Amino acid sequence: MGQGKEGFIISIDRFKPHTFNMEEGDGLFISHSHDYDELTLVLDGEGYYSSPEQNIKVSAGSLVLIPPGLHHGFVCTKPWRGVSVHFNHERIPLQSRYLFHAGYECNRIQCIQLDAEDTEWAEISFNQLEKEWKKERIDIDSFNITRIAFETAVVLFQRYQAVSAHAAGSRNDQTIIQDVLKEIHARFYSQLTVHELASKHFVSESNLRKKFTEIIGVSPKQYMINLRMEEAKRLLRQTDKAIESISSEVGFTSSSRFYDFFVKAVGMTPYEWRKQNIK
Repeated sequence: MGQGKEGFIISIDRFKPHTFNMEEGDGLFISHSHDYDELTLVLDGEGYYSSPEQNIKVSAGSLVLIPPGLHHGFVCTKPWRGVSVHFNHERIPLQSRYLFHAGYECNRIQCIQLDAEDTEWAEISFNQLEKEWKKERIDIDSFNITRIAFETAVVLFQRYQAVSAHAAGSRNDQTIIQDVLKEIHARFYSQLTVHELASKHFVSESNLRKKFTEIIGVSPKQYMINLRMEEAKRLLRQTDKAIESISSEVGFTSSSRFYDFFVKAVGMTPYEWRKQNIK
């Protein structure tokens, strides 16, 4: 079961009211940690998630994000039902990965509360994600459906998180860079410029470059190039598209520039890399 080494999903687990008789307030407490990320949607019931510094009440509509390596526990206080997706954030599709750079707190549980309509939409996405994950083999269509389903849940999480931050008046450098990352991941294959990003977020280009590099570790331009290289590798490995076509698809204005950047980043030509990595 699952999509093998190409996939980012580790497992998908559904939980529901326990089979033993449970009185109001008597839950099952489980404390543990794992080396993968977890995104849990609570559909019914109530309970608590805890970490060394947190105790968070959850109920129907709670979407909970737990980073890898964090020791945490949960307890059910009213019989609950939900679904947990365990995944590796370093291997998720590029378009969805922005949430796990700036603003991803590795020592805290993050939780948002969806309204009823968005809870239903998230559940549909989780169901589709599970359906694709259970397939024995993954093709390009399955990859895209998996990406879209997972990205829907991630975007919902990020939207509610941003609304909460805005309501609290906490729009700082971290949240600005988070918004910039979101835009880059959505448009890295286009002719997006640092000037355009800076203007949109009402900061100077120099200040954006400085803050972005401090938080992310590379400049915005280099970050976009890195994304283009990653997507180019995926297309080289998973499709039989011509290299010139891939060059244009990932955002390079000429195939010669793509070749130069690829050789510099990888140490071989796209054709040589494809020969070594094709399935």
